[in-house]
Amino acid sequence: MASDNPASEIEKIGTVIARSLAFLCLQNAPAKDGTLLERVQFLSGLGLPYSDVAGMLGTTPESVRVQVSKAKGKKRGKETKDKGKSKSRNKRRTR
Repeated sequence: MASDNPASEIEKIGTVIARSLAFLCLQNAPAKDGTLLERVQFLSGLGLPYSDVAGMLGTTPESVRVQVSKAKGKKRGKETKDKGKSKSRNKRRTR
């Protein structure tokens, strides 16, 4: 059964190829043996939707969303710490 819209078929094929490549990348990346958070970060960093990431990792899209949120929170916390350190270093230098 052929589709009436060839562009739609090409888009579907492209999506399947992208998902397959993302899965293969994960299998060959250090994140393969990492925590769920590390695997989620890796796959979502490739631009996959949460539903696809969840399917590959055997979890739910909501769990993926929470993991991404945690990762962003940790990153923000680290950046804030780093900024605080540089400010205190600058104060010591100016005295």
